[in-house]
Amino acid sequence: MKFNKKFRFFVILGTIALSFGLEWKALYPNARANSSMIVDSLNHRIILFGGMSLRLNNRIYNDVWELPLDTLEIYAWFPLSVIGSSPPPRYDHTAVYDQVHQRMLVFGGNIGGVGSNEVWSLNLTSGSESWERLQPAGNSPTPRQAASGIYHPLRNSFIIFGGTGYYEWYNDVWELKLDSMVWREISVTGPKPAPRCFGGAVFDANNNQMIVFGGNSEVFYNDVWTLDLTLNNEHWTELHPTGSLPLPRTNFAYGYDRVNNKFYVFGGFTNQGGWAFLNDLYVLDISSLNWTQLNPSGDLPVARRNSVGIYDFWGDNFFIFGGDQYPDYYFGETFFIHFSPTDTPEWHSQSILNIAPSIFISSPSSDVLHIRYTMPKICRLEVKILDANGRVIKNLFAGRINSTSGALSWDTNNNEGEKVSSGVYYCLLETEYTKISKKFVITK
Repeated sequence: MKFNKKFRFFVILGTIALSFGLEWKALYPNARANSSMIVDSLNHRIILFGGMSLRLNNRIYNDVWELPLDTLEIYAWFPLSVIGSSPPPRYDHTAVYDQVHQRMLVFGGNIGGVGSNEVWSLNLTSGSESWERLQPAGNSPTPRQAASGIYHPLRNSFIIFGGTGYYEWYNDVWELKLDSMVWREISVTGPKPAPRCFGGAVFDANNNQMIVFGGNSEVFYNDVWTLDLTLNNEHWTELHPTGSLPLPRTNFAYGYDRVNNKFYVFGGFTNQGGWAFLNDLYVLDISSLNWTQLNPSGDLPVARRNSVGIYDFWGDNFFIFGGDQYPDYYFGETFFIHFSPTDTPEWHSQSILNIAPSIFISSPSSDVLHIRYTMPKICRLEVKILDANGRVIKNLFAGRINSTSGALSWDTNNNEGEKVSSGVYYCLLETEYTKISKKFVITK
């Protein structure tokens, strides 16, 4: 270690929580089930909202998390700071991404044991995310949870199907016209799917149709239906895919690859051959109407229900998060599979990291302390020097960084321009999602 003639700096390696009241904040969502996920395509990130862990700690959530997708195989969750009054905590709600207005729309769910028909909007403008409760006119859908839903960009509509109320299951179809903010029930002709909840629904833009799979009422389903969304000619058609059909199931995770027109289904819960949790993976090729069971290698998720899934078509990755096994377990891991024409599909979980900022303090060649930092993402950052009692003696930096790494220098003067005395000090990095410090010693 090099020593300066006037000052010597000893850096205690490693990061620590400060003893005067600062602490780590979790950089990943709590274990939970029955939450929702969407892909914010404009900002290339996954948004997670709500969920519950009632049997674990009697918690229902209304927090919002983001998982940036513009990294290379290293992913990390971050709590998202949102302006405005948040929706009440909920689970079993329906969420879709409105790419025209750059927002997430949330419908219904279970709020305190009661079904809801509220509609909320989360503005996803980066750095200005904000909640707003919408107040649609017209007759609203019956309060419910576990409905399926899609966003239709050409109709500028939020369309929901089915769900459950108090010991009642639905197979109605409702459309919220977002330009006029009016609900209406769509009059659908022809045979209809049986009433159900906890099914999956995706929008096939190539064929202007909603595709529905599985779910349950008193019966568990593995049927596939399409709803033709031609205006004023909406009608259901049951499909009969070939191949290796999934077991009837409910409470599964799913995602839709809109480029290759494939519907992925993971896990869930079945009553076939006895009650069982599942961790199998199937894909329905919509173009050929063929089911295929996939057998990925890697870190296979434990069988579970009530996890959520999403397909990121930019990176060709299928993500799942959370879930539970009744009655004892809730899960908080995030898994993903990358699909490519050449690689064998493989589950990954180790690349979803609890990433914290890092600090390196160099040994100076003059009485200047050089601080290098690395952050997991671009954010607002404050850098301060604190004395051993936790008092801020120097504000080094406050602002939004434009790179995930950077360097600062400290001339060992305090905020009053005076040289600090020998002793123990801390360099503190603080963001909206965490705090980290490094301890060092100055001696004359």
